[in-house]
Amino acid sequence: MPEDSGNKRMMKDFLQRIKGGEGLIEDIWIERDVRPLGTNDVLSDNRSLCSANSLSGRPVSNITELLQDDIRQTFEEGYFTARFVTALLGSGKTSLLTYLEELIINKPDDKKNYVVTRFGFNKLSAISSNYNFQVKFYCYILSKTFWGLTRNQESSVRDEAIEFLKDFDADERLLDKLNRERINQDSLEASFLRFFGSLGVDLAKLFLNLIFRINQVDSGFSFAYLIDELDSLKTSGNEIEDIQLILKDLLKRIYDEYQSKIPLLIYLVGTQNRVRQIIKGNSVLESLIAKNLISISMGLEKEHGIIRQKIDERFRGAYQGYKDFDVAWQEVESIPLKPTIESAKNLRAFCQYYGGEILKVHEKYFKEMPEQKFEGDARGLVEAKCRERWQKYLNKKAYTLSTVETTKVIPGRKTGKKHALDCYVELLHNGTQVARGFGEAKNYELLSSHLQIFSDWLDDFEFNSHPSDDTLPDLAFMIAPSCPSLLAKKLKSKNIEFIQADKELPPPTNQPTPAPEININISGEKEPPTPTPAPGVNTNISGEKEPPPPTPAPSKTGININTANESELRTAFRGSGVKKTTIQKLIKNRKGNPYRDLAHLVSDLKFTDNVKAKLQEKLDKGEISFSD
Repeated sequence: MPEDSGNKRMMKDFLQRIKGGEGLIEDIWIERDVRPLGTNDVLSDNRSLCSANSLSGRPVSNITELLQDDIRQTFEEGYFTARFVTALLGSGKTSLLTYLEELIINKPDDKKNYVVTRFGFNKLSAISSNYNFQVKFYCYILSKTFWGLTRNQESSVRDEAIEFLKDFDADERLLDKLNRERINQDSLEASFLRFFGSLGVDLAKLFLNLIFRINQVDSGFSFAYLIDELDSLKTSGNEIEDIQLILKDLLKRIYDEYQSKIPLLIYLVGTQNRVRQIIKGNSVLESLIAKNLISISMGLEKEHGIIRQKIDERFRGAYQGYKDFDVAWQEVESIPLKPTIESAKNLRAFCQYYGGEILKVHEKYFKEMPEQKFEGDARGLVEAKCRERWQKYLNKKAYTLSTVETTKVIPGRKTGKKHALDCYVELLHNGTQVARGFGEAKNYELLSSHLQIFSDWLDDFEFNSHPSDDTLPDLAFMIAPSCPSLLAKKLKSKNIEFIQADKELPPPTNQPTPAPEININISGEKEPPTPTPAPGVNTNISGEKEPPPPTPAPSKTGININTANESELRTAFRGSGVKKTTIQKLIKNRKGNPYRDLAHLVSDLKFTDNVKAKLQEKLDKGEISFSD
């Protein structure tokens, strides 16, 4: 059976992620205003907030601008950036860390000249060894750093990393592990712990020297360390004091020896109490980093309302049009925004509550229902984009465009698995395919899972968006009413173009009955309304019923589908979305088997419901006919 994104139950998966309430759910990411630390200014009513200072001196107004400014300061300008991120439990601090990571790895440029290392302090606490916390800290991040460096696309970076290790007489077993395509990370970490732990060198100095050496080879290369779970540090031992000393020593070295000119970014995340304990417990550390804090609010009721709207609109787009939708929608609208204090205490609690309630409605009414297909001319949009991108080839006589009117099932070149595409276009050179255009359309704001599945399909199709002397560029598009900003960056990084297109909703089928007109007579009294005649019944001036006029039969003077030439058919089908190649197929097919009616035509040429509706309108108006 062909794979079909419409049957992937993405809405249920989406609601399950919301209900989980953990980590970054980028599909409901909400921009937050940023105010300077220590200020109490009033912010806009439609956003929640956090407090932070811009480290570059450039103005920032929201979280995204703040994070992008930090990325710019380190990754483009080569300066050191260090921050603590603090918030109450469940208020989005880990989500912010993940969001920062996504912004880094989805930067607009194609160069991957960086190492991004993400881990939690709980990982270090779990390492059993006789070494102190500082040794475990540096050995762990060095193992992650060398793993990333030896897998970089630039051979000069890979070679320099290996040479750096050889300078310390690294044994062949360690180098062999780094050269393997896959390795158990715990084994690699243990090897680095044994190697660096036995060197007896200044590991902080070694770490900074490594960054400096790599930067000498590639001046734009940067390093980012995103560290969570400050609260897992043990208060019973010396781990709090150890991390204070590690950070104080590292910051002083960078400020004194490098004057902050080193491409290193460090974010540390914890709850307010733990961050306060670390910073306030060391006056030197406090003086170095207290102003670099990002403090996140717990989430306001207006933010819950925005999240609800993002969920509801997707739910509506997925299922509106089914017979039970109106009843289901009433249940959705009746869900209280804040039923208990517990469910509204932070973002996590609200997502768990509201995601669970919507999921109940989903399972009650739409458990077995596929999501609605895009209600618009997605194929026409993709064809137009392909013509635009390939215009320089189509200007030549040898090139033509081939399109399809229905879902196109294509086997993957890698796996052979079949994938059902909403839109598919081919660029032909003398009848031979030389480039392809792929498209997927969704009826509501795009989800990250849509991109994941479409990307997997494109990989299976061996999608090639980079032209060369031998190949022309393939094209890929995603169509939807809207797309979240982070997802738009991911689309761009994968050379997939987003096409914003509002769905074309059908006219309402149940118009409200107008209230009866009330007349006031000359004395000011209300007169009874004039009775409304039953449908199809007319009344004459004396109030007597008249028979309804006969319904006129559709005119047969329109263009005959079975006898018209290609030019006449193109005129007849104008505005319906029927393409030239389909008209040519129609002429060929009708020779031995004339079309009896519209149903026969639609079935034979596999027209979409949208095209069928437009042709039905033309038939009703007498613009086309099916006379023999």
